[in-house]
Amino acid sequence: MENPYRLDSRMAQITDKALCLIKLNILWMVCSLPLVTGGAALCALHITAVKILNNEESYIFQDFWAVFKLKLTPSLKLWLPLLLAAFALLFDYRFWQGIDGDFSGMIRVFTCVLFGIWTVLVFYVFPLAARMDVPAKTTYRNGILLMFKYLPQSIYLLFLTAIFLTAGLLWTPVFYIMVLSGGSLLAAIHGKMLLWIFEKEGILTPKES
Repeated sequence: MENPYRLDSRMAQITDKALCLIKLNILWMVCSLPLVTGGAALCALHITAVKILNNEESYIFQDFWAVFKLKLTPSLKLWLPLLLAAFALLFDYRFWQGIDGDFSGMIRVFTCVLFGIWTVLVFYVFPLAARMDVPAKTTYRNGILLMFKYLPQSIYLLFLTAIFLTAGLLWTPVFYIMVLSGGSLLAAIHGKMLLWIFEKEGILTPKES
């Protein structure tokens, strides 16, 4: 029987990954607090989470901070329009929520659909921005193209995220997991699918391929 206390045991590896994800999640939340830095934090979150996923030797803070600093300015052109769009969608939903009638209900449903598209676009845009030094409009275009080219995978990522967040609201153990490592855990899970897509599209670096 495998000794669970050995450093190379399965239990030790799972524990190490869990601790890395918790540390990464804290870093991501702290660096996202100013809001305007959210894009750079998402770039750094993706790259660091993928390293954890691939069992690469990683120094969480150093790896995260290196990407965060590198992408801080370029990511603003991506993040600020998306942030404004999110506030507009939220305002629109809250506005129509206070109005009765079938039309307002249709508008709310349409707003939710737009927010779903916004969410999936975020899933693609910042991992792309973390890997490619191209203008913001090119990153947006690539993100939209990938979102629709791999529509089943895009729906899967959105569905998985919705299930996790809903479970966190309804079930206390999942809520604690979500608080401790929700962002980094989702980034690692998304990263597995995104790596598959990026490999098919030839976006990965030779080391990742």
